[in-house]
Amino acid sequence: MSLTGNASENADKTKNYLITGTKENCNNTMTANAFVSGYRDTPDPTKLGAPHYSVAGGSLTVESRGHSASVAAQHIPNFGDRVTGSANLNLINSDKHKLDAHGFSTQTIPKAHPNFATHGAGVDYTYMNKHGASASVTHTPMFNKTDHNLGAHFNLHKTPNSSLDLNVGASKSKSPFSNGNWDKQGSFIFRKEF
Repeated sequence: MSLTGNASENADKTKNYLITGTKENCNNTMTANAFVSGYRDTPDPTKLGAPHYSVAGGSLTVESRGHSASVAAQHIPNFGDRVTGSANLNLINSDKHKLDAHGFSTQTIPKAHPNFATHGAGVDYTYMNKHGASASVTHTPMFNKTDHNLGAHFNLHKTPNSSLDLNVGASKSKSPFSNGNWDKQGSFIFRKEF
């Protein structure tokens, strides 16, 4: 089992700590991590009685032959707890085609109502590790809000030390209060290794 750790400092002098453990055997990998974000050496005078951190949590992920399942939890002081379960199923994995389906459910457990649960699912397709498309939908029952996302990526140029990619996408939010238009976005990404 390998263990790694990381520590960083934010502009406001709070600190972030992360420790990750990974265990591999054959085609299986298990990864666990724990973190604390926004840790203060002294209490925050604006948040009386609150712990010395902004968020603390951890996760456990199991991967096997392109499939994965994970559970993650966070504690946010003076707000509540958030637990997420997710899974990815590799449906096709050949030299030319890769197709994955994924889903998640997040439950927020605040100290007082309301419930901010969110659920979602999607599919990702890749052709020859160069071009691909994705579609996903998420739903938050409390707001009766549904978000739709579509995307595609194209590798336009690739050498051993550079690549040029085009990403395009569209997203739309739908709720009882609005039926938004499709917001479109796109980008070119150039990478060069020296």
